[in-house]
Amino acid sequence: MSAQTEKVWLITGANSGIGRALAHYALSQGDKVIATVRSLSKFPESLKKAGGQPLILDLSASDADIRKAGEEALKIYGQVDVLVNNAGWGVVVPVEELDMDEVRASFQTLVFGPVALTQALLPHFRERRTGQILNVSSNGGFAGYGGWGAYSAAKAALDLFSDCLSHEVAPFNIRVLILMPGYFSTNFFQYAASVDKHKDSTVYTEPSQGFRTLEEIPKSHVAAGQIGDVEKLAARVYEVVHGTGMAKGLVEGQGGKRDWLRVPLGSDVGERMLGRIQTLKENAEVFEPIWRSTDVEPERLKYFPRG
Repeated sequence: MSAQTEKVWLITGANSGIGRALAHYALSQGDKVIATVRSLSKFPESLKKAGGQPLILDLSASDADIRKAGEEALKIYGQVDVLVNNAGWGVVVPVEELDMDEVRASFQTLVFGPVALTQALLPHFRERRTGQILNVSSNGGFAGYGGWGAYSAAKAALDLFSDCLSHEVAPFNIRVLILMPGYFSTNFFQYAASVDKHKDSTVYTEPSQGFRTLEEIPKSHVAAGQIGDVEKLAARVYEVVHGTGMAKGLVEGQGGKRDWLRVPLGSDVGERMLGRIQTLKENAEVFEPIWRSTDVEPERLKYFPRG
């Protein structure tokens, strides 16, 4: 993938936060951006002035409508090079107190909608034998926190879709990445808090259980002096897509590996990821006698000629 090639980005949820920052940065570097919003009134004036093109997309719509929006995106510039599945919102409630309709709605936006949109663009990517799919996950998609079960489970589901998809599309030179932002000062927490009906659980009242987590997480990051900068995130993601700057050499074909599909963004998520990996390693090692004991004995393998 040439670092000098102008690319067309399709970014969902580009009206604010990470999506808007990424759209602005890509435009500032000479790329083209199609930015999805649920209504034209939500399309930022700053993106309009910078040359961004709006596209109406509601990820809670039917699969057919979502795929139609993907087809409409292809008509704007005749191609899409980078799909960023970024739009999302969070249900942050202890599992016992979850409203199952809210869980289904969040999975629609965070999993089913992005999968349907990706399906719409895959034939285009395959035909051109190029394309990048960037699925925005989360710190919580890799390691769980009390209160974040529904949100984290949805992000983990999208992660595994991404992992499997990466294997499927490798022969077509299509790249799949999982972007893993940690804590950034966007409106995510404010919006999640505005729809949170369970702020004061009378059962799950310990911090480890996620009690008032939407208030406490920002406070903890202020206390620790660690807050992500969305403009820096946008620059790093652009570099990962183009194989330039700090990402030079990390792209497949430049010395990078396809298996390096997770892109941690933020000191908090990188450190959490390393800690989780260590815990998983210890978990596998301590249970090794058990998992090795469940295999069929070599002398009995002849009884399983077809597996």
